[in-house]
Amino acid sequence: MENGNRIGSLSITPTVARQTPRNDFGTVFARSAQEVVKAGAGIAASLMPGNPMVSAAVASVSSVVSSTASSVQGVSAAGAGGVGGTAGQGEQWDLLAAQREMQAEGAKMNLAYMNLQNEMQAESRAHNAISNIMKVRHDSAKAAINNIR
Repeated sequence: MENGNRIGSLSITPTVARQTPRNDFGTVFARSAQEVVKAGAGIAASLMPGNPMVSAAVASVSSVVSSTASSVQGVSAAGAGGVGGTAGQGEQWDLLAAQREMQAEGAKMNLAYMNLQNEMQAESRAHNAISNIMKVRHDSAKAAINNIR
């Protein structure tokens, strides 16, 4: 007699190798940052006057970002293997400088976001105040009309 709560038969599947690629955070972040900088630099280059100078600046920024991304990938690959980093001391300092620049940009973006939030809150308060005033006026007019009847 079979009980409905018991598992009738078990199937055991042998362990298989990982099917999805291993994407470490540092590698994915560096690749994403590289794409964002390239896209932003391309847009900035097309909008600014003096295109040849801007193009040269964009090319240098793109090369710095790609070298930083490759050094981040090298460092994360070395860390994943358990072996000490093979990157030279100069590349590590470049990576540190790039990280500081990204933190400074992040701080600027956070400040801009806080300003936007403050503006939206002020607009919301103004909307609520006007809405409340209009409701009071409407209720007063409705009460006056009902008193006349």
